[in-house]
Amino acid sequence: MGQTVPFLQRVRVTNYKSIASCEVTFGPLLVLLGPNGAGKSNFVDALLFVADALGSTPADALAKRGGLDEVLRQVPQPADHFGIHLEFTVHLDGEPTPVEYGFLIGRDHTERRSLVVRREYCVVHLGEDEEGVSSAGFGMEAGMIDGGGEIEQDRLYLPLAATQGDYSDVYHSLRAMLFHHLDVDRMRQIEPFRRGTQLGYSGERLGVVLGALARAHPVFKARIDDYLRAIVPEAVSVNQRVIDSYSTVELHTREGERPFGPDAISEGTLHAAGVLAALFQPVVVDGQATLVAIEEPETALHPAAAGALFDALTEASERVQVVVTTQSADLLDRDEFDPASVRVVAMTGGVTVIGEIDHVSRRLVEDKRTTLGELMRSGQLQPEVGE
Repeated sequence: MGQTVPFLQRVRVTNYKSIASCEVTFGPLLVLLGPNGAGKSNFVDALLFVADALGSTPADALAKRGGLDEVLRQVPQPADHFGIHLEFTVHLDGEPTPVEYGFLIGRDHTERRSLVVRREYCVVHLGEDEEGVSSAGFGMEAGMIDGGGEIEQDRLYLPLAATQGDYSDVYHSLRAMLFHHLDVDRMRQIEPFRRGTQLGYSGERLGVVLGALARAHPVFKARIDDYLRAIVPEAVSVNQRVIDSYSTVELHTREGERPFGPDAISEGTLHAAGVLAALFQPVVVDGQATLVAIEEPETALHPAAAGALFDALTEASERVQVVVTTQSADLLDRDEFDPASVRVVAMTGGVTVIGEIDHVSRRLVEDKRTTLGELMRSGQLQPEVGE
């Protein structure tokens, strides 16, 4: 699978948790900025739902979230369906190719099943040929596939189409989106040793990932250590430690001193190591990942470390599309921060609103009269109405 940056260009979400309707455009780095409870995580979870539903079934993906009732928007009035639409780019025969994919999932009013896929569609824009614009794709309405055939009404057709050879790149590109909401307690746990190249959602396999980088990609392992030193000045490196058939992490500080085990590493240091490992993990370096989304990467960090974290996010976004949620004004206190990378998330009347930075604030930042961080501290950042 070839890598295209950015992978996602546009996403529309309707009736998903607190989101009534939103349309978000993407660049290589996308920062979802807003206070706690505004709905930033709900938007990221809509992307994760796509990957989960394709990897198993929509019913399984909903069960992980407490069922359909927990996903359907309830305010200002209950919805009976939700939809997710993605516009992205894949490589077909070495050429970047635009794709549109989406689905509408709702209640089964016949009550024979917990849900129905009311609609699913995929359009692959192949470019122009002698007859004009060329495209391929499929559509499905309640289990009936365009052109003939049917599947269970609570299943998605794309996974089946991918196994038959058609749309394989589309399917695998969406499944190659990575999501991380790091849990330091989970990261401290000692795990059975096994080789791997992908960090878990909560930071599982951190030691394994660091070990794999040290063996196969020492340059990128060194970048992690460089950034960690910038974030935590007393740190020298963070490494895998293998004990019999188990794996964990250890932090090396000054030369000659005994390394710290996982329980002795501070929460901020371990979380920072997890963020850096997520950004430079082997599946990213090898071009296998299409997107890396990280929730609140600044958690437990000293404000002075925000600059180094921003640099790491920016560098990683040159290799893979990066999406982060944050409520940190410190992360935005940089003159070179491009306002076009930010989407402001706010809660209005119980409904999440997501949009570009309002016009006045954007002009102030572009004219170097203030920073995004200063605007956020003063409560002046708002999503542009109508975006």
